[in-house]
This record gives sequence, structure tokens and C-alpha cells, in this order.
Amino acid sequence: MRDLVEFVIDGIMQHERMQEQSQRQQQHSARLKQRQPVSNQPSHAQTHSVGNQVEASAKDKNEALWKASLQFEAIFVQQMMTSMRKTVHKSDFMPNGFAQDMHASMMDEAIAQASTKHSNFGLAKSIYRQLEAAESSRAQSISAQEISRVADKLKMTDELTMEATRNAH
Repeated sequence: MRDLVEFVIDGIMQHERMQEQSQRQQQHSARLKQRQPVSNQPSHAQTHSVGNQVEASAKDKNEALWKASLQFEAIFVQQMMTSMRKTVHKSDFMPNGFAQDMHASMMDEAIAQASTKHSNFGLAKSIYRQLEAAESSRAQSISAQEISRVADKLKMTDELTMEATRNAH
């Protein structure tokens, strides 16, 4: 079940990332059309500072994670409503057909979306907390690996510098 949840949420997050990238490209092309004077534009250091990029990406990631959690909750509620509807005995009083099934499906979807907007179930909050914790632990392990790689590179650079100095004398 956890694999299914992660698969669905990964798909939703990828879809949202693609939408965000296309929005950024559209905004970038709109900015290029406006062409502000150089004095009004932010400096290269302000635009590309690591701190700004990390804060923005973490904020976007959390928003995307929350949206994905809400969408998963809506899918779960819709599936639950569909399963509950299957347990009810169908009456022969009204004719059954494609239109009735379509209406029931649309009704289940509407109920799921409405309940998710009001956060009545709390499933999205639980999913968000679990995925956020998993994401932060994953980010911490990645940052530890990066620190280790940089330290190894610095150590190698120091050793090569010392060896080059010895060979030069």
C-alpha cells in the first residue's frame, strides 16, 4: 500500500513540477519582452545566491507535497465512496445504465473533492507529515554525502598540492 501511495504522489509531484517549469518559462519569456533597464535588475549574486535557491525550492517542495497529499486523500475518499456504493443492493425500480453509473462516479468525485477542501478526514495531514519526514531524512543523508565528497576532494587536493610541492623542490 505504501508503494502505491508513493507511486501516486510521485506522479502527482512530477506533473506539478512540469507545470511549474512551464509557468517559469512563460514568466521568463514575459520578462524578456519587458526588458527592464539594467539598474533596476537585481544583481547576479542576489538572483543566484544559494540561500535564496534553497529557501524557494524547500517552500515549493512543501507546497507540492501538500497538494499531492490532498490529491491522494481525494483519490482515497473517492475509492472509498465507490466501494461503499458497491455494497448497496441495486433496486429494480429504476433502470440501471451507463448514465447512472457515470452520475454515481461524478458524485463520488465531487464528494471526495469537497471533503478534501474542508480537511475533514485528516488523511492528507498524516500523509504530508510522513512524506515530509521521509523527504527531510533523505535530504539530510544527501547533504551528509555531499559534505563527505567535498571533504574527500579537499583532502585529495591538499595531498596533490603537497606532492607537487615536494616534486618541485
